[in-house]
Amino acid sequence: MAVDSLPLPTELPSPLPGAVPPTPLAKPKLATTTAAGAVGNVVLDVRNLRTYFFTYDGVVKALDGVTFNVRRGETVGLVGETGCGKSVTAFSVTRLIPDPPGRIMDGTILFKGANLLWGVDREASYKPVKGSNRVKVKRRFRRIKTDLDRMMAVRGGGISMIFQEPMSAMNPIFSVSNQISEALLLHRGVPTIDGLLHATPKGPDVEDALEAVIHAARENRPGQLREACVKLSTAVGLQSIGVQAYHILHNAYPDVDSKVPELRKAIARLRLSSLQRRYLERERKLHLLQSELRATFLSEMRNAKLEKGKRRAISVRRLSTRLRGFYFGLWGLRARVRRPLNTETFWQSVRLLEGVTIANPVQVARGYPHELSGGMLQRVMIAMALSAEPELLIADEPTTALDVTIQAQILELMRELKTRVGTAIMLITHDLGVIAEVADRVCVMYAGNIVEIGPVRDIYRTPLHPYTQGLLASIPRMDDPSKKLEAIPGSVPNLIYPPSGCRFHPRCPQAMPVCKEQRPPMTVEATGHVVACHLYHGPVAQG
Repeated sequence: MAVDSLPLPTELPSPLPGAVPPTPLAKPKLATTTAAGAVGNVVLDVRNLRTYFFTYDGVVKALDGVTFNVRRGETVGLVGETGCGKSVTAFSVTRLIPDPPGRIMDGTILFKGANLLWGVDREASYKPVKGSNRVKVKRRFRRIKTDLDRMMAVRGGGISMIFQEPMSAMNPIFSVSNQISEALLLHRGVPTIDGLLHATPKGPDVEDALEAVIHAARENRPGQLREACVKLSTAVGLQSIGVQAYHILHNAYPDVDSKVPELRKAIARLRLSSLQRRYLERERKLHLLQSELRATFLSEMRNAKLEKGKRRAISVRRLSTRLRGFYFGLWGLRARVRRPLNTETFWQSVRLLEGVTIANPVQVARGYPHELSGGMLQRVMIAMALSAEPELLIADEPTTALDVTIQAQILELMRELKTRVGTAIMLITHDLGVIAEVADRVCVMYAGNIVEIGPVRDIYRTPLHPYTQGLLASIPRMDDPSKKLEAIPGSVPNLIYPPSGCRFHPRCPQAMPVCKEQRPPMTVEATGHVVACHLYHGPVAQG
């Protein structure tokens, strides 16, 4: 266990109704809501989330009672000024808050009924240092490792994230294709291996499709060549072979015949040797066992009950499967048996890069992150996040570094994924135009609180909270080009010493005495439209 010295909190987080208030010496008290809390088609349900950062200047209350949800197939926009807590919300949901100095102190995060915060209160304990204002934090690394393994069951295939700074999320010593391939194998390893095991590289249908591809290349018709390559993929039973065929022949005109042997050789390589087939079958078993382990972790979070025996049995089976094929790791043999899998994941990476409109995807896939511009890196990150077809996609400023035309293509790609797979999207951005274009609902954040939630049309037509009104008044309107743009006076407050009552009252033009004394509750003002402001007196929303 590691011991760190942190400043002692001067103010304790407000507890949930009926909960025991946490003390500086106690573990954070987290809600233990289980699957019964999941309602209907809600994918993500966040309740009274409090995330604090313990710094030497004091306790930064970055999130102080955040509550919202995201439904299946829905896009929820999270907007607000810099420093309002939007990115901290995303990192809290994915359990990526750096500890130290950050700590999730209270609340519940339900992902399809699984409580992602289950077990966090057992990761560390607190003890005061005599004669000082510090507190010793003892971290239990075994529990922390178990919780990180448990979160691996959710990240990627369940919740995927597009980071605001792609370079910090990319490994500089691995090529782009290696990093995308790792995500592909981790979350879609079984379908990828099944495609290789059941591919049909020889037959009359394959030969006819191959001739059609060659004919389209000789005629120099890119559109027809793309269609022929798709039919070749269908005939072979492997989607990546069509991508490979297209990139071999699309720039070969007029010397197409010189590239035909290369294409035929690529198809011939799909015939697996007995050793390669045994290796792929072993890898498939390992991926299935990994999926079984993830399902066990999810079951633990849903039922709030450890299943150590089941996890141990799966781990023993995985170790036994690895040991039975230990010779696949021998020098010189590993590269040979992995060649079909490496080739397949490389061309799948190229296909994903094509989907995010990268002009030269083969060259980018072979390159390294430092060779790419910020916009290109952002698109690579988006391709990696979409590769697993997640159930929830958290996009933290996904289009900030992109041109306007590329921005529209990326937003269309995310919309297509939502329609085809049913992916829910939590979109974090400063651009209210993007929110108006793609979001179904909007959550407006200010100083660690959500101050207004509603359907996008209601928020834009009838904004209720003065902060929302100020945000909308600061953007130009095409229907009123002569309109004077207004700025919200002041700045986001220091969250070590947040204002009492409503945190927006020092900047609010409609502030009343009660705003300085009492924190406003969330009230329902219309169907699905709630606001936290003393100007309104609708029924109190149920968290």
